[in-house]
Amino acid sequence: MSPPPEGQVVLSPDDLRIVAKLEGKPLPRGGALAEVLELSPAAASRLVRGLRRRGALGSVSLVGLAPGVCECLTYIKIDWLQGGAPQLLDDWIAKDPAIVDGARVTGNFDYRLMSRHRSFRAANDWSQGLMSRPKVSDVLTHFCTTKFDRPNYAAAILGTDEMADSVPAATVSHCSNLISDIEKSM
Repeated sequence: MSPPPEGQVVLSPDDLRIVAKLEGKPLPRGGALAEVLELSPAAASRLVRGLRRRGALGSVSLVGLAPGVCECLTYIKIDWLQGGAPQLLDDWIAKDPAIVDGARVTGNFDYRLMSRHRSFRAANDWSQGLMSRPKVSDVLTHFCTTKFDRPNYAAAILGTDEMADSVPAATVSHCSNLISDIEKSM
């Protein structure tokens, strides 16, 4: 078996089950950690240290957004007739610091981007500027307010819903009339 590519961590199904119990919420300490992992406090502590050392577990600092920060949910359609792979757009999406989440999607659009901007004006300028990107043929942007963001990657990989009572399985955003606006545009 060859080593994983640089920057990637290989987790066993047991590792994923442990991460699924911990992700998306503050890391418990001491006895509470032991209780969540169903281990002794010493064993739980060793396990968490090992996952951190391997890069499979880390800490995230929760930072409130400043007043006036504007969040956007943007759908992009590309012109496939221009030829070539959408690699230029993929590279740009990966490098744009405003984009906090990006995915290729199916349906009437090809990409879904979540972005954050210092103001409504900056968000609007950014959104309008997308039409000048190579291969972009249509842009639909909604201004949003994220209510909570709880990634549950390990649970999703495992295909389990064992965390459903305590942690939602997806990021949930409140976007004004989002579904009806998308349906109207399609």
